Order: sequence, then C-alpha cells, then structure tokens
Amino acid sequence: MTTNAKGEEQVSVACILLFGKYPQKFFPRGRTRFIRYKGTEERVGAEMNVIKDVTFEGTILDQVKATIAYLETQVEEHTFLGQHGQFVTHRDYPKFVIQEMVVNACCHRAYNIKGTEIQIKMLDNRLVFESPGRLPAMVKPSNIRHTHFSRNPKIAQFLKAYSFVKEFGEGVDRVCRELEANGTPCLSFHLDDFILKITVPKVTERIIEKDVNVTEKVIKTHQEVIEKVIEKAVALNEKLTENRISIIKLIIENPYISKSELSKHVGISENSISRNIEAMRDKYLRRVGPNKGGFWEIIE
Repeated sequence: MTTNAKGEEQVSVACILLFGKYPQKFFPRGRTRFIRYKGTEERVGAEMNVIKDVTFEGTILDQVKATIAYLETQVEEHTFLGQHGQFVTHRDYPKFVIQEMVVNACCHRAYNIKGTEIQIKMLDNRLVFESPGRLPAMVKPSNIRHTHFSRNPKIAQFLKAYSFVKEFGEGVDRVCRELEANGTPCLSFHLDDFILKITVPKVTERIIEKDVNVTEKVIKTHQEVIEKVIEKAVALNEKLTENRISIIKLIIENPYISKSELSKHVGISENSISRNIEAMRDKYLRRVGPNKGGFWEIIE
C-alpha cells in the first residue's frame, strides 16, 4: 500500500503486478511478448518473417515462469564428438542466461511506460530483450556488470524470495561470464527512444564445429573452480570426499543435473547423493530457483 497526497491509502503498482488477479486490467501492456523471426533481420509488410508470436500475461511471477519455460522449448542444442572422445552438447543460449535476462526484463522495466510491453525477439543469430525504460540511475553499459540499482526494489525483493534473484547485482556479471566461457561476445546495449534493447549473441558456430581452443578454455575454467573449492575446504579444516568432489565436478559441467543422474554417474544411491549435497549446501553449493526447474551454483 502507498499513501497519496491527501494521506489516503491506495494500492501500489507493485502490489497489483505481483498479487493482482489480472494485472493487465490496470496495465494492459504489463506483459511479456515473444516473437521469433526466420533469418537475421526483422521484416514487415509483404516480407514479414515472423514465425511465432506468443504473449504471456498474469502476475510478474507467472510471466517469469511461463516465459522461461517457453524459451526453453525454442533453444536448440547441438551435440558433437569432443576432443576427448566424448559427446559434447552445446546450447544456442545457456540456461542461466535465459533465466537471468527474462527476470531482469520483468524486474527492471519502467512500468510507468504503459504504451508497450516487454518484447523478446529471437532471430537466427541472436536474442534481443526489449524493455521499456532506460538504464536506471548511475548504471551504464560500461559499469553494468558490477553496478546495481533496482528500479523496482519491491519486485526485486519478491523475486529474490522465490530464488529467481539470488544476490542483488551479480546476475549480469554471471551472464557475461557464461557467454565468455562459451567463446561468445558479451551483451550489447542500445537505447531506442525509451526502449532499452539488450542483445544476447548466439553461441558461436566455431564451438559447434569443435573449436579445440574454446573447449580447452571451458575445461580449464572448470578445473580452476574445483581447485578453489578444494582450497576453501582446506581453509575450513574439512576434507572433501571423493564422492563429493565427483558431485561438484558433475554440477560444474551441468548445473541442472538431477539427483538421479548424479547417482548414476557417482555410483551411489540417491539418498546418499542427498546427504552429501545437504552436507555441502551453503558451503560449496547453493540452489538457485525451485527444486524443479532450478539449478545448482558453486560457491567458490
């Protein structure tokens, strides 16, 4: 609730967007729209190349969940034989990048701009997130990785309670690190009147074509994370068992891995996997998002 100039209580914008039965009754464009184009350009008129056009409404939490779930159906995966004789699968866009960009768009848009909605455009070589409003306060493209300012703090706090926002201000930096680890250029920003456009490049084709240097870089990064975790255990005067190190390695390779998959690879029961994870939770591992649909993050 907020208080107006007359001292009267009134329902806040955040309250309607977060808890309203149908927020679009008051904010018709308070929604998220996904548009998929065929090709690398947006065409209109007789040459229109839109092949999918889907809109998500409801509360912000409803939109976040539905948009992420739908985008996952549109992301392609490519499997090839890697340099160590094992099959490697790469996605066009990492899962965390998809989740973080959707959350950012819904969390930080300017809801006082009522003439348009959030638009997510998928082209053959990129994803473009268009959100009403400029970058807030002192945030600029040059410092966005390490500078945080919340335009809608109540919405951000609400999404944090549902683990979609884990630590304020760390998401964009991790998005960039995920893209860099895949050999992909970082995000690019463009302000078109009052619309902020953030472009996420598709994972480069050279990775799919077995680029050895990039593959080695990813493996090296994974090994560095493992070494940091082991160093942390030593500092805490703890010893990580072989099973726990195996669990950490598998989670680094696939943050979305299930307990049944961990059980299969490590060679112990799911109950044992659960006990080991609980012993490492909040020391070396943290859960981001719900049990179903969330992922694991390594605490270095």
